[in-house]
Amino acid sequence: MTTPIPAAGKILILASSSTGNNIFCTPAIRLIKKHRPNARIDVVALNKLCAEVFTGNPSINEVFVIDSRRAFDKLAKNYDRVLCLNANAQRKLKTQTAMDNAGHLSADSDRAEQLLHFAAGLLQCEITDEDRAYFIHSTPEQGAALLAQADVAPDAVLICIHLGTGTTKLHGWKFFYAKRADDKRLWPVDEYIKLGRALVAGNPKIRIIITGTRNETFLAKQFEREVPGTINLVGKTSVADLHSLMRRVNLFIAHDCGVFHIAAATEVPIVGLYGPTDPVFAGPYPRRPQHRLIKKATMAEITVPEVVEAAFELIAKYPR
Repeated sequence: MTTPIPAAGKILILASSSTGNNIFCTPAIRLIKKHRPNARIDVVALNKLCAEVFTGNPSINEVFVIDSRRAFDKLAKNYDRVLCLNANAQRKLKTQTAMDNAGHLSADSDRAEQLLHFAAGLLQCEITDEDRAYFIHSTPEQGAALLAQADVAPDAVLICIHLGTGTTKLHGWKFFYAKRADDKRLWPVDEYIKLGRALVAGNPKIRIIITGTRNETFLAKQFEREVPGTINLVGKTSVADLHSLMRRVNLFIAHDCGVFHIAAATEVPIVGLYGPTDPVFAGPYPRRPQHRLIKKATMAEITVPEVVEAAFELIAKYPR
């Protein structure tokens, strides 16, 4: 039987190397702080970019960026309890530190929900609907600053589209053009360009915002050439910036990616595009009425007209 987490003490949480996977951890971390308010909670992320998810989180005392077994094992000796919320992170570090591990997650329910139940088991507490929410810290000024130079009309309808993926972020154009077929989550950039044109043609007040990392600037240039009036923020945003931006836009459209889950941490209407990936496991959390998920056997089966229809339906039904 698992020993409950004590009322006080020092807790170290091992997260991951992925922005999305770290977002999935935030409800569990908040639940631990809620039921153990006197505990010190520190978090280890495996790289600087994904660690941004935890910046400013009031449930966390300190965030460490560590990618070596020796450094992690040395740090862990200073804690009363070590928890692992991402099994792949423990495997990557090859750590020998004893810890409570959430293990490999099942495909039949949402990842954040499974981590929440893992934490609740260690706390021996109940989960409420209020616990089922991501947390990312940002300020309204961050989103405003991103749009300050874009000459956005007061009545503009802002739609944010994210073109890339975590693999593109790491490997850039070489991956995208040589091996993009290996990533079954991606919708072709040509389809996104057709979508952008169709949205602007359907409503001239629409301005498309595109986001991504510096390694995805080649996608941004292609999109910007083809869709007039595009606001190109690729390579210009942190996790907090994106979170703040989602609070200002009218709609977000993307496939399953880290930025998709940043959007899900707000109340922005979302059109999610899914092929073989199961949205039960990888969809927005918690599911809200303003979420429309288009699910097909393959991403290639998703058509521009059905995405346009979903987009205009959400814009009309959930004005911002």
